[in-house]
Amino acid sequence: MSRRLLLAMIIAASIIVGIIIASSFLQPSEQTIYALVSVLFLLYVALYVFGGLAKLIVFFIYGVLVATTLALVPDKFSLVVIFIGTLVFVLNPLAEFESYLAETLSDAEIEPIRIKVIGKYEPFYQYRKEMKEHYHLPQVRKLYTKAWYQKVRTLSVLTLFGIDVFILLFVANDIAYFKEVSATNILGIYFLTIIFIMMILLHKKGFTTMMRIVRLSIFIPIIFILAFTDDIENNIKWIFVALVGVSGLALGVVELVKYYLRVSYSAYQYYDKENQEMVYANALFEPLVYNEHTTQIGHYGLEVSLETFQAHLNEILVYANYHRFIITAYTHNKQYAYIFAEFNQNQMKRKQQFKSFLESTYKTHVGLREYDDLNRKFYEKRFFHNPDYIVARALNLAHLLNELEIRGEVIISMTLFFKNEKEMSQYQRVYNSRRLQELDQEGVFALQTNVRCRNLDYLIETAVRDILLEAMRHNGTYVRIMLYY
Repeated sequence: MSRRLLLAMIIAASIIVGIIIASSFLQPSEQTIYALVSVLFLLYVALYVFGGLAKLIVFFIYGVLVATTLALVPDKFSLVVIFIGTLVFVLNPLAEFESYLAETLSDAEIEPIRIKVIGKYEPFYQYRKEMKEHYHLPQVRKLYTKAWYQKVRTLSVLTLFGIDVFILLFVANDIAYFKEVSATNILGIYFLTIIFIMMILLHKKGFTTMMRIVRLSIFIPIIFILAFTDDIENNIKWIFVALVGVSGLALGVVELVKYYLRVSYSAYQYYDKENQEMVYANALFEPLVYNEHTTQIGHYGLEVSLETFQAHLNEILVYANYHRFIITAYTHNKQYAYIFAEFNQNQMKRKQQFKSFLESTYKTHVGLREYDDLNRKFYEKRFFHNPDYIVARALNLAHLLNELEIRGEVIISMTLFFKNEKEMSQYQRVYNSRRLQELDQEGVFALQTNVRCRNLDYLIETAVRDILLEAMRHNGTYVRIMLYY
């Protein structure tokens, strides 16, 4: 756990304990003010965790200035002050000061903290994140290919941020003035939360994902308004409340089902001459090849055509997504299709259940070979270190740059390991490479080779194969390949 996160947790715990203690001896109106100030400080703690110290300092200055101004000016001018305060937060006039702080402070104090799932399902949730990012790639592509879309999306995020700040300042000022939390304030806090979530989803995923939270969020305000309305008879009111509640619950279930149905598969496609089969290795699994948890491998074989197999591929991906295991590759040799899946140690029964699922889906017998891959060598030998796999990955990355309309020269960057300094030096005479001492291990030396090349498939393939051939001559080991522009 980082020092920053630990400090934030201690401060947050102290604030919460303070609220509990204060509630026992303060008057109701004083309790409200104390709770309001405490919640605002909790928001700053969250900003410190996810935004860093530089942003915390700048936004704290804005907050103190707005709060002081609201306390000093007459109440009839409070709305003007709130509006101006909102503009200050959105326009961020201290941006240069924030940049100075970011350059001065250590990286540990300014970089956003990323919370991740840990434990036996950690690789799967990392894989799901990769899959969701690939699923939303069309939205990301628009940011690169359509200038108007980028401007609209950026402006929409800023607008939502401004609305959120305005609601926060308005509700906080209203609670401080009346020293009580009204039904209107509760509704304002709800909208504040929903708009914040909308802003985050729009920034990270796009308009389509944002609209899902909008559809789900409309039911609670409707129920809230109906419950506090006196103009409708009680019987009719609660019938409407029940109908709206059931509708909201039904939509929630539908969206949950759709969440599991949103799957994707990006393949490194190549022909394996040794095994005489077409390979479709899962590109999204690439960062997790050496994870320590998915050590149980299921190798499934069934006699179906490639077209028939791919017709049901989406069903297989949905099944794997729901049951939290990973389809790492599939192959086809003109007669049989083979599926490679990885499970963690607690999913021994799931391998057999997946076999039964495949048999029911394709209406044919499915063979299963099971491997215990504690050393994480199976995927490496079968796919990862195959030169055709490496070329397919390079071409896949090149095609991605093309989709983003990033054309021109690309930089092929390959990381290699050598066990002998003399052989490494001989390789460096052919390819001028940079040492990566931070990746060195005992008796193993790391190099990074960068080669410029036009973004044409045959040129990229030739360059990659030449590097691999030269590395092989000097007993070098492939580690990773990336393409940059």
